[in-house]
Amino acid sequence: MHPQVQVTVDGNPVAGGFYERLVSITVTDKEGLASDTFQMELNDGPPQFLAIPRKGAIVDISLGYGAARSLGSYVVDKVSAKCLPYSLSISGKARDMRDSKAKERKERHWDKKKVKDIVSDLAADMGLSASVDSEIGEHEYEWFGQQDETPIHVLRRLAERHNGLFKVKDGRLVFSKRGSGNSASGSFMGSVVVTPPRIIQGTCSFEANDRTKYKKVVSYYEDKDQAKRIEVEADSDADGDSVYRIAEPYADAAEADKAAQSKAKDLKRGEGAASVTVVGDTAIVAGAPLLFQGVRPGLDGVPYIIDTATHTYSKGDGYRTQISAKLYDGKSGGGGASGGGTEGTSGTAAGEDKVADNAPDGTPATPSEWTTSRRYGRTDEN
Repeated sequence: MHPQVQVTVDGNPVAGGFYERLVSITVTDKEGLASDTFQMELNDGPPQFLAIPRKGAIVDISLGYGAARSLGSYVVDKVSAKCLPYSLSISGKARDMRDSKAKERKERHWDKKKVKDIVSDLAADMGLSASVDSEIGEHEYEWFGQQDETPIHVLRRLAERHNGLFKVKDGRLVFSKRGSGNSASGSFMGSVVVTPPRIIQGTCSFEANDRTKYKKVVSYYEDKDQAKRIEVEADSDADGDSVYRIAEPYADAAEADKAAQSKAKDLKRGEGAASVTVVGDTAIVAGAPLLFQGVRPGLDGVPYIIDTATHTYSKGDGYRTQISAKLYDGKSGGGGASGGGTEGTSGTAAGEDKVADNAPDGTPATPSEWTTSRRYGRTDEN
Protein backbone atom coordinates (compact mmCIF):
# COMPACT_ATOMS: atom_id res chain seq x y z
CA MET A 1 0.00 0.00 0.00
CA HIS A 2 1.13 3.55 -0.69
CA PRO A 3 1.83 5.55 2.51
CA GLN A 4 -0.34 8.57 3.27
CA VAL A 5 0.97 11.91 4.57
CA GLN A 6 -1.17 14.69 6.00
CA VAL A 7 0.11 18.00 7.37
CA THR A 8 -1.74 20.93 8.90
CA VAL A 9 -0.31 24.29 9.92
CA ASP A 10 -2.22 26.22 12.60
CA GLY A 11 -5.15 23.89 11.99
CA ASN A 12 -5.28 24.45 8.21
CA PRO A 13 -4.40 21.69 5.69
CA VAL A 14 -1.40 22.60 3.54
CA ALA A 15 -1.94 23.24 -0.18
CA GLY A 16 -1.57 20.41 -2.69
CA GLY A 17 1.64 21.90 -4.10
CA PHE A 18 3.29 21.33 -0.73
CA TYR A 19 3.24 17.54 -1.21
CA GLU A 20 4.75 17.85 -4.69
CA ARG A 21 7.74 19.64 -3.17
CA LEU A 22 8.01 17.49 -0.06
CA VAL A 23 11.31 15.59 0.05
CA SER A 24 11.07 14.04 3.53
CA ILE A 25 9.44 14.26 6.96
CA THR A 26 11.02 12.85 10.11
CA VAL A 27 9.24 12.58 13.48
CA THR A 28 11.32 11.38 16.45
CA ASP A 29 9.49 9.92 19.46
CA LYS A 30 11.71 9.52 22.55
CA GLU A 31 11.04 7.78 25.85
CA GLY A 32 10.72 10.16 28.78
CA LEU A 33 11.60 13.84 29.06
CA ALA A 34 13.62 14.25 25.86
CA SER A 35 11.38 16.34 23.65
CA ASP A 36 9.82 14.77 20.57
CA THR A 37 10.86 16.56 17.39
CA PHE A 38 10.06 16.86 13.71
CA GLN A 39 12.05 17.90 10.66
CA MET A 40 10.75 18.55 7.17
CA GLU A 41 12.74 19.01 3.94
CA LEU A 42 11.18 20.58 0.83
CA ASN A 43 12.26 21.61 -2.64
CA ASP A 44 11.93 25.37 -3.18
CA GLY A 45 12.45 27.81 -5.99
CA PRO A 46 10.92 29.83 -8.84
CA PRO A 47 8.49 30.53 -10.31
CA GLN A 48 6.57 30.17 -7.03
CA PHE A 49 8.58 30.12 -3.83
CA LEU A 50 7.14 28.41 -0.77
CA ALA A 51 5.73 30.57 2.02
CA ILE A 52 8.10 30.57 4.99
CA PRO A 53 6.20 29.46 8.10
CA ARG A 54 6.42 31.66 11.18
CA LYS A 55 8.26 30.50 14.27
CA GLY A 56 5.67 29.31 16.76
CA ALA A 57 3.34 27.89 14.10
CA ILE A 58 1.57 24.67 15.19
CA VAL A 59 2.25 21.75 12.84
CA ASP A 60 0.33 18.46 13.05
CA ILE A 61 1.79 15.49 11.15
CA SER A 62 -0.07 12.28 10.28
CA LEU A 63 1.38 9.18 8.58
CA GLY A 64 0.14 5.72 7.80
CA TYR A 65 -1.49 3.44 5.27
CA GLY A 66 -5.12 3.78 4.26
CA ALA A 67 -6.07 6.32 6.92
CA ALA A 68 -3.13 8.32 8.30
CA ARG A 69 -2.78 8.64 12.07
CA SER A 70 -1.44 11.70 13.92
CA LEU A 71 2.06 11.54 15.35
CA GLY A 72 1.43 14.67 17.41
CA SER A 73 1.49 18.45 17.33
CA TYR A 74 4.74 20.39 17.13
CA VAL A 75 5.85 24.01 17.38
CA VAL A 76 8.07 25.37 14.60
CA ASP A 77 11.27 26.71 16.15
CA LYS A 78 13.65 26.84 13.18
CA VAL A 79 13.33 27.53 9.46
CA SER A 80 16.39 27.33 7.18
CA ALA A 81 16.35 28.29 3.51
CA LYS A 82 19.06 27.59 0.92
CA CYS A 83 19.45 29.30 -2.42
CA LEU A 84 20.84 28.14 -5.78
CA PRO A 85 19.88 25.34 -5.49
CA TYR A 86 16.79 26.20 -3.49
CA SER A 87 15.48 24.21 -0.53
CA LEU A 88 13.60 24.76 2.71
CA SER A 89 14.11 22.98 6.04
CA ILE A 90 11.56 23.29 8.86
CA SER A 91 11.97 21.81 12.35
CA GLY A 92 10.33 21.99 15.75
CA LYS A 93 9.61 20.37 19.10
CA ALA A 94 6.60 18.82 20.77
CA ARG A 95 4.00 21.47 21.45
CA ASP A 96 3.45 20.92 25.17
CA MET A 97 7.16 21.06 26.08
CA ARG A 98 7.42 24.60 24.71
CA ASP A 99 4.81 26.00 27.11
CA SER A 100 6.28 28.80 29.25
CA LYS A 101 4.39 27.51 32.31
CA ALA A 102 6.71 24.51 32.39
CA LYS A 103 9.64 26.91 32.94
CA GLU A 104 8.20 29.02 35.76
CA ARG A 105 10.14 28.75 39.03
CA LYS A 106 8.37 28.37 42.36
CA GLU A 107 9.05 27.66 46.04
CA ARG A 108 6.73 25.43 48.08
CA HIS A 109 6.58 22.08 49.83
CA TRP A 110 4.27 19.13 50.39
CA ASP A 111 3.74 17.45 53.78
CA LYS A 112 2.65 13.81 53.96
CA LYS A 113 1.71 13.76 50.28
CA LYS A 114 1.97 10.92 47.80
CA VAL A 115 3.86 11.10 44.52
CA LYS A 116 0.56 11.11 42.60
CA ASP A 117 -0.54 14.23 44.51
CA ILE A 118 2.73 16.05 43.87
CA VAL A 119 2.72 15.17 40.17
CA SER A 120 -0.91 16.25 39.83
CA ASP A 121 -0.11 19.64 41.39
CA LEU A 122 2.88 20.12 39.08
CA ALA A 123 0.79 19.14 36.06
CA ALA A 124 -1.92 21.62 37.08
CA ASP A 125 0.71 24.38 37.23
CA MET A 126 1.40 23.69 33.55
CA GLY A 127 -2.28 23.53 32.64
CA LEU A 128 -2.18 19.77 32.12
CA SER A 129 -4.01 16.72 33.42
CA ALA A 130 -1.91 13.97 35.00
CA SER A 131 -1.74 10.20 34.63
CA VAL A 132 0.50 8.52 37.23
CA ASP A 133 1.65 4.91 37.52
CA SER A 134 -0.31 3.35 40.38
CA GLU A 135 2.72 1.78 42.10
CA ILE A 136 4.98 4.83 41.94
CA GLY A 137 2.10 7.15 42.77
CA GLU A 138 1.45 5.53 46.17
CA HIS A 139 4.86 6.39 47.67
CA GLU A 140 4.30 8.98 50.42
CA TYR A 141 6.77 11.68 51.42
CA GLU A 142 6.92 13.10 54.92
CA TRP A 143 8.20 16.29 53.29
CA PHE A 144 9.06 17.13 49.71
CA GLY A 145 10.15 20.55 48.51
CA GLN A 146 10.24 22.63 45.35
CA GLN A 147 13.00 25.16 45.93
CA ASP A 148 13.16 27.87 43.27
CA GLU A 149 12.70 25.14 40.66
CA THR A 150 10.60 24.70 37.55
CA PRO A 151 7.96 21.95 37.40
CA ILE A 152 10.14 20.13 34.86
CA HIS A 153 13.11 20.09 37.24
CA VAL A 154 11.02 18.72 40.11
CA LEU A 155 9.49 16.04 37.88
CA ARG A 156 12.96 15.02 36.77
CA ARG A 157 14.03 14.56 40.39
CA LEU A 158 10.98 12.45 41.16
CA ALA A 159 11.53 10.33 38.06
CA GLU A 160 15.16 9.64 38.96
CA ARG A 161 14.24 8.63 42.49
CA HIS A 162 11.46 6.26 41.51
CA ASN A 163 12.87 4.58 38.38
CA GLY A 164 10.28 6.49 36.42
CA LEU A 165 9.94 8.75 33.43
CA PHE A 166 7.49 11.40 32.39
CA LYS A 167 6.27 12.73 29.11
CA VAL A 168 4.04 15.60 28.11
CA LYS A 169 1.92 15.00 25.04
CA ASP A 170 -1.49 16.09 23.78
CA GLY A 171 -2.35 17.97 26.97
CA ARG A 172 -1.42 15.19 29.43
CA LEU A 173 1.53 14.65 31.73
CA VAL A 174 2.20 10.91 31.88
CA PHE A 175 4.38 9.67 34.77
CA SER A 176 5.18 5.97 34.47
CA LYS A 177 7.72 3.27 35.26
CA ARG A 178 10.85 3.39 33.16
CA GLY A 179 11.38 0.43 30.88
CA SER A 180 8.31 -1.50 32.00
CA GLY A 181 6.39 -1.67 28.72
CA ASN A 182 3.33 -0.46 30.62
CA SER A 183 1.34 2.74 30.29
CA ALA A 184 0.97 5.15 33.22
CA SER A 185 -2.22 3.36 34.22
CA GLY A 186 -0.22 0.14 34.59
CA SER A 187 -1.87 -1.58 31.62
CA PHE A 188 0.32 -3.40 29.09
CA MET A 189 1.05 -1.41 25.91
CA GLY A 190 1.39 -4.40 23.59
CA SER A 191 4.62 -5.66 22.02
CA VAL A 192 6.27 -4.56 18.81
CA VAL A 193 7.19 -7.91 17.20
CA VAL A 194 9.64 -7.61 14.30
CA THR A 195 9.95 -10.39 11.70
CA PRO A 196 12.30 -10.64 8.68
CA PRO A 197 9.75 -9.58 6.01
CA ARG A 198 9.32 -6.20 7.73
CA ILE A 199 13.03 -5.45 8.24
CA ILE A 200 14.80 -3.11 5.82
CA GLN A 201 17.90 -4.95 4.64
CA GLY A 202 21.15 -3.97 6.36
CA THR A 203 19.55 -2.15 9.31
CA CYS A 204 19.29 -4.80 12.04
CA SER A 205 21.97 -5.05 14.75
CA PHE A 206 22.29 -5.83 18.44
CA GLU A 207 24.92 -6.01 21.14
CA ALA A 208 25.07 -7.52 24.62
CA ASN A 209 26.80 -6.54 27.86
CA ASP A 210 27.94 -3.15 26.59
CA ARG A 211 28.48 -1.50 29.97
CA THR A 212 30.37 -2.04 33.19
CA LYS A 213 28.54 -4.44 35.49
CA TYR A 214 27.93 -3.21 39.02
CA LYS A 215 27.33 -5.72 41.77
CA LYS A 216 25.44 -3.23 43.91
CA VAL A 217 24.35 0.38 44.20
CA VAL A 218 24.87 2.37 47.40
CA SER A 219 22.92 5.47 48.40
CA TYR A 220 22.77 7.21 51.76
CA TYR A 221 20.76 9.50 54.01
CA GLU A 222 21.57 11.59 57.07
CA ASP A 223 20.12 10.15 60.28
CA LYS A 224 19.48 13.21 62.45
CA ASP A 225 18.92 11.21 65.63
CA GLN A 226 22.25 9.40 65.33
CA ALA A 227 23.96 12.38 63.67
CA LYS A 228 25.63 10.19 61.07
CA ARG A 229 25.38 9.05 57.49
CA ILE A 230 23.55 5.76 56.90
CA GLU A 231 24.19 3.76 53.72
CA VAL A 232 21.51 1.81 51.86
CA GLU A 233 22.40 -0.94 49.37
CA ALA A 234 20.56 -2.41 46.39
CA ASP A 235 21.68 -5.47 44.40
CA SER A 236 22.35 -4.76 40.75
CA ASP A 237 24.18 -7.62 38.94
CA ALA A 238 25.42 -10.79 40.59
CA ASP A 239 28.21 -11.04 38.01
CA GLY A 240 29.47 -7.52 38.67
CA ASP A 241 32.60 -6.62 40.63
CA SER A 242 32.09 -2.86 41.09
CA VAL A 243 30.03 -0.67 43.40
CA TYR A 244 28.10 2.33 42.11
CA ARG A 245 27.72 5.09 44.72
CA ILE A 246 25.10 7.83 44.47
CA ALA A 247 26.57 11.09 45.72
CA GLU A 248 23.30 12.89 46.43
CA PRO A 249 22.03 12.52 50.04
CA TYR A 250 18.37 11.61 50.58
CA ALA A 251 15.87 12.64 53.21
CA ASP A 252 15.25 9.25 54.81
CA ALA A 253 15.82 5.51 54.49
CA ALA A 254 12.78 4.92 52.27
CA GLU A 255 13.80 7.59 49.78
CA ALA A 256 17.43 6.40 49.72
CA ASP A 257 16.25 2.84 49.09
CA LYS A 258 13.99 3.97 46.23
CA ALA A 259 16.90 5.83 44.63
CA ALA A 260 19.28 2.85 44.96
CA GLN A 261 16.73 0.42 43.50
CA SER A 262 16.01 2.83 40.65
CA LYS A 263 19.69 3.24 39.75
CA ALA A 264 20.25 -0.52 39.92
CA LYS A 265 17.51 -1.05 37.34
CA ASP A 266 18.87 1.75 35.17
CA LEU A 267 22.34 0.18 35.15
CA LYS A 268 20.82 -3.20 34.32
CA ARG A 269 19.10 -1.70 31.26
CA GLY A 270 22.47 -0.66 29.86
CA GLU A 271 23.60 -4.24 29.31
CA GLY A 272 22.16 -4.70 25.83
CA ALA A 273 20.91 -2.71 22.90
CA ALA A 274 19.28 -3.34 19.54
CA SER A 275 18.38 -1.24 16.51
CA VAL A 276 16.42 -1.93 13.35
CA THR A 277 14.53 -0.10 10.61
CA VAL A 278 11.19 -1.56 9.55
CA VAL A 279 8.22 -0.88 7.31
CA GLY A 280 6.63 2.21 8.86
CA ASP A 281 3.85 1.96 11.42
CA THR A 282 2.55 4.66 13.80
CA ALA A 283 1.78 1.89 16.33
CA ILE A 284 5.51 1.77 17.09
CA VAL A 285 6.12 4.18 19.98
CA ALA A 286 8.86 4.87 22.51
CA GLY A 287 8.37 2.91 25.73
CA ALA A 288 6.76 -0.11 24.03
CA PRO A 289 8.24 -3.63 24.41
CA LEU A 290 10.21 -4.98 21.44
CA LEU A 291 10.71 -8.60 20.39
CA PHE A 292 12.37 -10.15 17.34
CA GLN A 293 10.94 -13.30 15.81
CA GLY A 294 12.55 -15.56 13.20
CA VAL A 295 15.61 -13.30 12.77
CA ARG A 296 18.45 -15.25 14.47
CA PRO A 297 19.21 -17.34 17.59
CA GLY A 298 20.36 -15.17 20.48
CA LEU A 299 18.13 -12.29 19.37
CA ASP A 300 14.73 -13.93 18.90
CA GLY A 301 12.57 -13.53 21.98
CA VAL A 302 15.04 -11.35 23.92
CA PRO A 303 13.06 -8.56 25.66
CA TYR A 304 13.87 -4.95 24.77
CA ILE A 305 12.19 -1.61 25.49
CA ILE A 306 12.05 0.97 22.69
CA ASP A 307 13.72 4.21 23.76
CA THR A 308 13.46 5.99 20.39
CA ALA A 309 11.12 5.50 17.44
CA THR A 310 11.94 7.64 14.40
CA HIS A 311 9.23 7.81 11.74
CA THR A 312 10.45 8.95 8.32
CA TYR A 313 8.64 9.50 5.05
CA SER A 314 10.50 10.20 1.81
CA LYS A 315 9.53 9.93 -1.82
CA GLY A 316 12.41 7.57 -2.49
CA ASP A 317 11.97 5.13 0.42
CA GLY A 318 8.35 5.59 1.42
CA TYR A 319 7.43 5.30 5.11
CA ARG A 320 9.91 3.66 7.45
CA THR A 321 10.34 3.49 11.24
CA GLN A 322 13.79 3.29 12.79
CA ILE A 323 13.83 1.66 16.25
CA SER A 324 16.46 2.04 18.96
CA ALA A 325 15.97 -0.14 22.05
CA LYS A 326 17.63 -1.20 25.31
CA LEU A 327 17.45 -4.50 27.16
CA TYR A 328 14.49 -4.85 29.53
CA ASP A 329 15.67 -4.77 33.16
CA GLY A 330 13.71 -7.89 34.14
CA LYS A 331 11.85 -6.21 36.98
CA SER A 332 9.98 -3.03 36.08
CA GLY A 333 7.16 -4.76 34.29
CA GLY A 334 6.91 -7.76 36.57
CA GLY A 335 9.22 -9.96 34.50
CA GLY A 336 10.80 -13.11 35.81
CA ALA A 337 14.31 -14.22 36.69
CA SER A 338 17.35 -13.79 34.51
CA GLY A 339 19.69 -16.47 33.33
CA GLY A 340 21.77 -17.67 30.45
CA GLY A 341 19.63 -19.53 27.98
CA THR A 342 17.68 -21.36 30.68
CA GLU A 343 14.08 -20.92 31.58
CA GLY A 344 13.02 -18.52 34.30
CA THR A 345 10.47 -19.55 36.87
CA SER A 346 8.36 -16.45 37.31
CA GLY A 347 4.80 -17.26 36.29
CA THR A 348 2.02 -14.86 35.42
CA ALA A 349 -1.66 -15.22 34.77
CA ALA A 350 -0.95 -15.36 31.05
CA GLY A 351 1.66 -18.12 31.35
CA GLU A 352 5.26 -18.68 32.36
CA ASP A 353 7.97 -16.07 31.85
CA LYS A 354 10.96 -17.63 30.06
CA VAL A 355 14.46 -16.63 29.07
CA ALA A 356 14.75 -16.75 25.27
CA ASP A 357 16.53 -19.78 23.77
CA ASN A 358 20.25 -19.20 23.06
CA ALA A 359 20.09 -15.79 24.78
CA PRO A 360 23.37 -14.31 26.11
CA ASP A 361 24.20 -14.92 29.78
CA GLY A 362 22.32 -12.56 32.08
CA THR A 363 19.38 -12.01 29.72
CA PRO A 364 16.19 -11.43 31.74
CA ALA A 365 13.13 -13.59 31.29
CA THR A 366 10.63 -12.36 28.73
CA PRO A 367 7.26 -11.66 30.38
CA SER A 368 4.72 -14.08 28.91
CA GLU A 369 2.31 -11.22 28.22
CA TRP A 370 4.80 -9.76 25.75
CA THR A 371 4.47 -12.78 23.46
CA THR A 372 0.67 -12.80 23.37
CA SER A 373 -0.26 -9.13 22.88
CA ARG A 374 1.05 -7.25 19.84
CA ARG A 375 0.72 -3.70 18.58
CA TYR A 376 2.87 -3.74 15.41
CA GLY A 377 2.07 -5.10 11.97
CA ARG A 378 -1.46 -3.68 11.74
CA THR A 379 -0.60 -1.35 8.88
CA ASP A 380 -4.00 -1.84 7.29
CA GLU A 381 -5.54 -0.20 10.37
CA ASN A 382 -3.18 2.75 10.39
